[in-house]
Amino acid sequence: MRPHVTRCLSGKECASLVGLMVVVVAAVVAHAGGGEVPQILGAEDLNLESLPKLSRSKRNLHPHARLPTPELIRARGYPAEVHQVVTEDKYILEIHRIPHGRHESPVQGPTYKQPYHDGKTYSHTPSRPNTLNHNHHQQYPAHPYLNAGGADSWPKERHHNTTILDGDDVGRNGRRVVFLFHGITCSSADYVMNDPNQALGFVMADAGYDVWIGNIRGNFYGRRHVSLSPEEEKFWDFTWSEPARYDVPAMLSYVMKVSGSKKVSYVGHSMGASLLFVSLHLYPVMNTWLHGVAALAPAAYMHNKQGPLRVVAPFIEEIEKSFRRSGKYELLPLRPERPYLAHLCSPLSFLNPVCSFIHFLIGGPNENYVDPNYLPVIYAHTPAGTNFRILTHLLQIVRSQKFQAFDYGQERNVKEYGTPSPPRYSLGSVRVPVGVFWAENDWVVDPKDVALTASELPWVAYNYKVPLKDFNHLDFMWAENAAELVYKPVLEYLRKCEQREFHHNHQNNYY
Repeated sequence: MRPHVTRCLSGKECASLVGLMVVVVAAVVAHAGGGEVPQILGAEDLNLESLPKLSRSKRNLHPHARLPTPELIRARGYPAEVHQVVTEDKYILEIHRIPHGRHESPVQGPTYKQPYHDGKTYSHTPSRPNTLNHNHHQQYPAHPYLNAGGADSWPKERHHNTTILDGDDVGRNGRRVVFLFHGITCSSADYVMNDPNQALGFVMADAGYDVWIGNIRGNFYGRRHVSLSPEEEKFWDFTWSEPARYDVPAMLSYVMKVSGSKKVSYVGHSMGASLLFVSLHLYPVMNTWLHGVAALAPAAYMHNKQGPLRVVAPFIEEIEKSFRRSGKYELLPLRPERPYLAHLCSPLSFLNPVCSFIHFLIGGPNENYVDPNYLPVIYAHTPAGTNFRILTHLLQIVRSQKFQAFDYGQERNVKEYGTPSPPRYSLGSVRVPVGVFWAENDWVVDPKDVALTASELPWVAYNYKVPLKDFNHLDFMWAENAAELVYKPVLEYLRKCEQREFHHNHQNNYY
């Protein structure tokens, strides 16, 4: 039986407390020692550095706490592949692939020599838009997968009703292709940290998908660069715009090239959904790459919830400046000793109630739908690190109540954007069907925020409220009941997108 959480504090008191905790935890982590963070991890056949082995303590760490994402996948009986992509601005990102389900054999497709087992990295990214003053917001890149005709040239007729998939809509292995992308401070591990019938990555692999799970620059699996070191300030000089401009297009184009599918389905949680929206604003013809988008608690607007984000937002620039003055640019990095520290969240630990309390304050208080025995594994992998400026950008969006680019201040804004104020991201450029999945008890993305986001999206094909009143923001990833409440509807929705059962001029709203 799950322990009941007593709501002894008011919402305002909880928000104030977690706001203070966010600042304190960030400060402690940023200034703590513990050695260098290891570089990107991967499979042995790629000759990548492995996660340092931790000696087993008397407290018996959960074995999954020390496994990188590929090994978490293999530990559950699924095949796992590690791929590396070099973005145009030279960040090296890992993508983790589950090519088929646990009890399936690879489907034989056309002969194709896969180029990703030789220890090299490959660049599959759009070219930099040809522009002055680094103002990329109205430009289209030149790229083999991008139509030179611009935003209005993508083939709308391909969304007519049909009950079969075209040959180009599946990969060489005969499977539909899906790309999963995580939220802020998270990683690919978030989609495989649960039982096979409960983690979205496994559920989709068993449903017949070729599953690819991405990682953002700056997290545990994106902490490498061709020429820059994470010890350099320049490595961490990026906001939401750079991952949207470089990371998302690079990973999606690579997935299409290697899988052989000309279209993929996309699932993004929180910032993982909103970064795709920004990519489609920057490069509207990327709409031709997608069957549809499942946006789980999309973090485009976030100003309506009276929660921890609102408490910290007014002070975030001063907090960031303080960290930068002390040479700290990284936020909540994943260090080798984390699995041992995460053990403090185990069910028998006297600190477990503190861990659960933090978990509820971030996502929203509820009856605890996350397996308490697996909580140490979750906290051994999450947070997985990012740069402080990503958080600053998020809180600027909260404070400004606008889905917009980073506000550097007037002088640098003119240099970056050509205007004193940062430009807004247009959700009107999202020209594919979007399924919006949201929860009433989400303390990050309020239902009013979701409604505002949906009102600006041209094609909301599926508007789904999770039918559990206290389901929260983090439950989308880790709750034991998420498979039934969220993933099953996601699968049904994506199948309809892939079979083109939605019409562009029709809003399909299901609750």
